[in-house]
Amino acid sequence: MATHEFNPTHFHPTIGTYQTVLRIGDGDTVRTSTLCAHGYDGSGERRIDCSNPMTGPFFVEGAMPGDALEVTFDSITPNREYGWS
Repeated sequence: MATHEFNPTHFHPTIGTYQTVLRIGDGDTVRTSTLCAHGYDGSGERRIDCSNPMTGPFFVEGAMPGDALEVTFDSITPNREYGWS
């Protein structure tokens, strides 16, 4: 099991078949950040002009189409004093 520090440089407004941004193994930990629902980062800069941007997608080694994946959030820490939800 490994820990990955992932600093996203782009975000997607939809779930789709986008290029993989990180390959991880079963049981790995990913430390990353995301944007608020209006596209702002932790410093208040608007990074994308859409609603509900997402970080990813991540590729899980060994996962097969139809598999169910379990994701555990060990912690969630706000990166500023306010946000949009």
